[in-house]
Amino acid sequence: MLPRKYRMHAALLLIALVIIFLPLYNEHPDKQKAAAATTAATRFLQLIDANQFAESWQDSASLLQEKVPEQKWVEQLRKTREVAGPLVTRKQTSISYSTSAKDSPEGEYILIMYESAFKAKADAQEILTVMLDKDQTWRVAGYFIK
Repeated sequence: MLPRKYRMHAALLLIALVIIFLPLYNEHPDKQKAAAATTAATRFLQLIDANQFAESWQDSASLLQEKVPEQKWVEQLRKTREVAGPLVTRKQTSISYSTSAKDSPEGEYILIMYESAFKAKADAQEILTVMLDKDQTWRVAGYFIK
């Protein structure tokens, strides 16, 4: 048995490790959630790549639909993809889980990042926020190209 002063140090060290590593553990979605979110993101990106911008809005999360009108969504995506050009390659680089997102209600969110290349923009990053929607279906709530 450890002396009392070392037990206190060990307890404090254990608490510190939990404080440090628990948030990191929570950032990784479980396999089912990750698979469902990735499927939703893939379906969404296929619509975008096929220039089916209105359909991508209709397939998106209710949160995105509430924040961005369909016509504005279509116009912004059309302009963005005209500048970038057609997709050349896309590779998923990371996936993380959170129960909060900026300017959004509490919920379940998965952030998926891709390294992408387009004909006119060879070094791009696509960022999708996928959320568990009101009907318990994973849908895209945000899409950005850097």
